[in-house]
Amino acid sequence: MALALLGILALVISIAASATWSAITRKSGIDPVASHWPPTPKMEGVFATNTLLQELDELGVGELPGPEDIAVDDNGVLYTGCADGWIKRIFPETGEVQNWVQVGGHPLGLAWGHHGNLLVCEPTRGLLNVTADKALEVLSNEADGVKYKLTDGLDVAKDGSIYFTDATHKFGMNTSDLDILQGRPNGRLLKYDPSTRTTTVLRKNMYFANGVALSAKQDFLVVCETSMVRCMKYWLQGEREGTMEVFIDNLPGHPDNIRHNGRDRFWIGLVAGRTRLTDTLVKIAPLKHILALPGVLQKISASSKMAKVLAVGEDGVPLAFYEDPTGKSIALVTTALEVGDYLYLGNLARNYVGKLKLRQL
Repeated sequence: MALALLGILALVISIAASATWSAITRKSGIDPVASHWPPTPKMEGVFATNTLLQELDELGVGELPGPEDIAVDDNGVLYTGCADGWIKRIFPETGEVQNWVQVGGHPLGLAWGHHGNLLVCEPTRGLLNVTADKALEVLSNEADGVKYKLTDGLDVAKDGSIYFTDATHKFGMNTSDLDILQGRPNGRLLKYDPSTRTTTVLRKNMYFANGVALSAKQDFLVVCETSMVRCMKYWLQGEREGTMEVFIDNLPGHPDNIRHNGRDRFWIGLVAGRTRLTDTLVKIAPLKHILALPGVLQKISASSKMAKVLAVGEDGVPLAFYEDPTGKSIALVTTALEVGDYLYLGNLARNYVGKLKLRQL
């Protein structure tokens, strides 16, 4: 009798555990795979810990909610897309902020076209064109019959071609962390041809395809794969045209936007940090279901307590590293734009843009 009761009890516990796990997997909303990254890079050499980002000035405090990306016009005026749907203008010398055009949602990637027009990635609306007189046009909102869920980063070539990303066709802006955590390749690299008004998929199955930047000669571009802590190189010219290879791997954080300074380097905003704990946890696919539950990932994430930007040469070699390991000055840095002697920082955690005097490292 006792053995029978123990058997029944074990069965009940097994069923309860199975039911609980089934509930967890349903609630997580993801179908995860294990993420295997190289060991977290040591914070030495170029990556040596520093507090350089704590020296920044704050522009537009209280007027710029979540200024994700930044573009600069010929007069030195900055433009940034904010969480309230506005693209706003910032005058760096005075810090004055002006509402410029309302596009809705949360405009992300920004880049200037060739006719005084500003090109914008808005996650759900797609690739947008804003003319000098503020007229708004949707250029592209789907490719190969698949609607964009998170139109993200972009850059514009000399011939007018627009290279941009759909970070994921599975998750939207508010649940983008789940796509990164899930670890599946749901992103795409795309090209919009303004002469034919057509969109071509250059590369499918990318791991949260994020920022895009063309090289100085425009013979290749670099696209960030946020969930793989790396950036990829896509060749546009030469014998390797149309092929892709690793540009820089094993970054000390998750890359967001990438910007070229027009001369010799790319600046990468590292929106989320890495720790040994998180690197270990994401190697276990079932644990990702638990991490995806509301509030869990935020409790163990180092993202909100750090800020990192990295300068990389056109050969993929790290050149300079700026950070605030405490996140007191700025956090969740999404972009770093070099303008003259300054670096302007977009982010998702603050209501201002950071302005940092560049120094040689």
